[in-house]
Amino acid sequence: MKILHCADLHLGYETHGRLDPATGLNTRLLDFRRSFDVLAARAIAEDVDLFLFAGDAYRTADPTPTQQRQFAEALRPVLEAGIPVAMIVGNHDHPVSFGKASSVDIFGVLDGAVEVFSQPTFRGKDNPIRTKSGPLQLIALPWPIRSKILATDQYRGKTPHEIRELIESYYATFARQCAEAADPAVPLVVCAHLTVQGSELSGSERASLIAHEPTFTVPQLAPPGVDYVALGHIHRFQDRNAEAFAAGEGPPVVYSSSIERISFKEHDAEKGFVLVDIDPAGVPGRRTSFEFVATPARRFVPIQVDATEAGDPTAAVLAAIAAHDIADAVVRVRYRVGEEQPAVDEAAVREALAPADTIAAIERDLDAVERRQRTVVRSDTTLKDAMERYVDQHETLARIKDDLVAAALEIEREMDAATR
Repeated sequence: MKILHCADLHLGYETHGRLDPATGLNTRLLDFRRSFDVLAARAIAEDVDLFLFAGDAYRTADPTPTQQRQFAEALRPVLEAGIPVAMIVGNHDHPVSFGKASSVDIFGVLDGAVEVFSQPTFRGKDNPIRTKSGPLQLIALPWPIRSKILATDQYRGKTPHEIRELIESYYATFARQCAEAADPAVPLVVCAHLTVQGSELSGSERASLIAHEPTFTVPQLAPPGVDYVALGHIHRFQDRNAEAFAAGEGPPVVYSSSIERISFKEHDAEKGFVLVDIDPAGVPGRRTSFEFVATPARRFVPIQVDATEAGDPTAAVLAAIAAHDIADAVVRVRYRVGEEQPAVDEAAVREALAPADTIAAIERDLDAVERRQRTVVRSDTTLKDAMERYVDQHETLARIKDDLVAAALEIEREMDAATR
């Protein structure tokens, strides 16, 4: 039985993109579509039994019609090939207010071949997912809706720490009880959009990981009898149970990674999806193999130049650019020069960056004195401008500037939505 496992599409991240004159769309949207098309084509070529999406289809719970159309068009060939699709809701898919539909619920309404899970669900031996290779049991663990829990009288007034412990206990107990009730003769898969303790972050998640977010151990998400744990939420490919799986003592517990880079924090992370093969005739928990498949993700190339000792700072920056492969990449150049040095010729730098797909930034690193001079924020200053000025004052935050600004704007949108 073959499964294609993917997650964290994040359609709508258009930072570091530009308008494509041929289509009128942001080039980053086209990048995500290109990688998804590769993924869908592989699913069809492999004739997989199930297309399993582990959450976060969009950047926000309110995708634009264009973003929805792109996702639907990309998914259509998979459905036309007769491949069933199962999707769980991720934290980016969830609306702020309890009772509102998630950004992916529409797929479960429009086409019977797509199942969307927005709450913990067990498709066990009496109601498995039907595939051409036989039944599959699924434990779906989508992102927990905190607002739903807080809307219940018995949980009002509990602290965030207590709510987190409640979620962790409920999800772990649910997974264990489902595994105990499963038919060992039928493959059993867990699909979760959650954080496993000790996971290696790619970097961009740090801006979106939520305070008091529930975290889980491998045994909690992979109780005895489970054949594969398909994870989303963390953007770096990894098997959190690699040693036990290699020793034949547990199933793979795998983050598939995202299919495209969304920030420079992910510049060195592989992007792709996972092909899973489960032998129904094998021993439960030891009958699975899997393969990571890379997508043609757009490269992000950060170039950092310390030209404080250079006689010609411009030449130093140009030499650093020449040392990198920037063709068709998103490129960011940051350089440091002293107060008494000649200014860097940014026009020459921009010309040297012509082979790049997009120039994300050409920035001079500021010294502490200059940062302190940039502290003025007026009443009419936008949140984006205020955040950027704040980060510019703190050298330790420079590397995550884009992520912090994006997170602040996301919180602003959520607060606006909650007050409508």
